[in-house]
Amino acid sequence: MGVRRLLLGLFHASEAWTIPDEEVERLRLDFPDLEITRARSKENLEAAIPEAEILFSWAPGEANVARARNLRWLHAPAAGIGAYLTPSVTKRKILLTNSRGVHAVPIAEHTLGVLVALARQLRTAIADQIQDGMDRERWFEGPGRPRELYGRTLGLFGYGAIGREVARRALAFGMRVIAVRRHPERPSAWEPDLLRALGLPEEEPRIDAVMGPGDLDRMLEASDAVVVAAALTPETQGVFDAAAFGRMKRGAWFVNVARGKIVRERDLVAALRMGSIGAAALDVFETEPLPRESELYTLDNVILTPHISGNSIGFWPRAMALFRANLRRDAAGLPLLNQVDIERGY
Repeated sequence: MGVRRLLLGLFHASEAWTIPDEEVERLRLDFPDLEITRARSKENLEAAIPEAEILFSWAPGEANVARARNLRWLHAPAAGIGAYLTPSVTKRKILLTNSRGVHAVPIAEHTLGVLVALARQLRTAIADQIQDGMDRERWFEGPGRPRELYGRTLGLFGYGAIGREVARRALAFGMRVIAVRRHPERPSAWEPDLLRALGLPEEEPRIDAVMGPGDLDRMLEASDAVVVAAALTPETQGVFDAAAFGRMKRGAWFVNVARGKIVRERDLVAALRMGSIGAAALDVFETEPLPRESELYTLDNVILTPHISGNSIGFWPRAMALFRANLRRDAAGLPLLNQVDIERGY
């Protein structure tokens, strides 16, 4: 294989989502066969894209992909690829890979963090601290008494890289873990090279049960806390509605770190107001950013974060380790890691 032309479209208004200079220099050192162009603006991207053979970029848009006459491989720095499935990508069958698994560690840590916060009622403690008036007695009576994660059942809706790492941490807290996934009959098969690139353990967490979508009700009825960690697909959109919340244990907790449109927000608010759902921690919403008029802001049994569960200083090292692994595979003519099934959408 001769010179490979790589275009980096990893610019952003936020520092967190802009590729660091040192990562670009490492690519130049590790892959002398790469001719690297770094776009720092939309204009740079538009000018360079016709010659690009490999594009590692935030969603470039249909107009750019249509002009990328030499493009054979498009790599996304995140797991979600809905914005990448443009007509040109699907029609030309451009190889699309994503960064599935890159966010598994921070999202898993975030998930256990909010579960601990719900159990220990840290929202109440922080509110007291802000008001400069801690009321110790409330912690010893009725609903004010803290709970434990130990011995409780955690139900996972989605058991991919994120669900796997949530389960691993929940088990360390002494929780019982069950999961629903699309194909429970298929054993978990993770490419060792992918796990090594991401720094994830090869050993599978020992969870109690993996069920199929048809067993969702059974999972909901058995769980003290439900965590949504699935991809947004036509099958999962709106799955968590009034009927689903009605199947959950009264007082159970609900956590969404996946996609907002998997949940019917109006139904969740109603369940929280009625107390059928004890509390919720939400990092994603049907409309983002969450509108200021949302009723979720008015509920004292909810923890809200602005879609930041996957954000951490570990993002770029993991994302680039995965991309470098794929660049080596590309040079060797091997199948790339995290290839997206364009028809299924993930």
